[in-house]
Amino acid sequence: MSPQKPKMFMDLIQELGYANYFPVKDDWSPFSIGEFLIAHHKSYVDAFFHGTQPLASSNGFEWSIELASSVCYTNASLYHAIRDSFLMDWVTFSPTSGFHHAKPKSGSAFCTFSGQVIASVKLYRELGLRGAYIDLDGHFGNSIEDSKSFLPDVIMAIPYNINPSGRHDSYLRDAKQQFESVMEDIDKNKIHYIVYCSGADSLIDDDLGGSLSIEEWLHLKEWMYQKLVPFDKDLKKFPTTISLFGGYRKDHYRSVLDAHLMDLLLCLKIRFGIDVPYVSEYRKKG
Repeated sequence: MSPQKPKMFMDLIQELGYANYFPVKDDWSPFSIGEFLIAHHKSYVDAFFHGTQPLASSNGFEWSIELASSVCYTNASLYHAIRDSFLMDWVTFSPTSGFHHAKPKSGSAFCTFSGQVIASVKLYRELGLRGAYIDLDGHFGNSIEDSKSFLPDVIMAIPYNINPSGRHDSYLRDAKQQFESVMEDIDKNKIHYIVYCSGADSLIDDDLGGSLSIEEWLHLKEWMYQKLVPFDKDLKKFPTTISLFGGYRKDHYRSVLDAHLMDLLLCLKIRFGIDVPYVSEYRKKG
């Protein structure tokens, strides 16, 4: 379901009548092939876009021209969402995933290109921006760390790649402690935007395990959104982007979509004061 999640999620928002709360901005262009060379070896980029095996399927998916086309849009979506969050002093949402395990020389674990690295290095080079990634996906986001030796700009462009460890209370403590450091650098104008990688596979009900209950997951999101409120000035919001990332439920995939939706509605309530009524359809396992 992972490649289908962006469309399924946007369809759910439309189906529930929530589209007015999440206006779509689509006046941007997909990435050119050359933009992937920012964070990847030419041999891998060429192999992927030409369907040359085994590299073309190193992400774990069967290669297709449609997949090759789609990654130009998903990676560009993240970049434009972050860029617009800064230029517009706003909160944006990129309904995308498939980035944080890719490596400079290959894809990995359902990830084709390291969209975070490409987006942030582009923004550092274009606007001098430095960002923090709060990666709450259930699996360590290695693409940022793996890219540092290939692309030294990553060190300046992404000072924080937070991947909390532990389970339940220890996970919450670790996440909050690291996030407090980000807050200190925001206050010093050393961090210009935040990206939440809101992987629902960090939930204990996920097929791949996880670390948090749905209540703990939402509590952490609420706590983090509240921490940003002091940096919001009337209509101007501290630049924030939310993205989907992982989430796997064969028994009830709607629960994955439901978790993401509750996350967005929580952000809408805390950051914008808009309380949207919603009856959750999330199902716990067991």
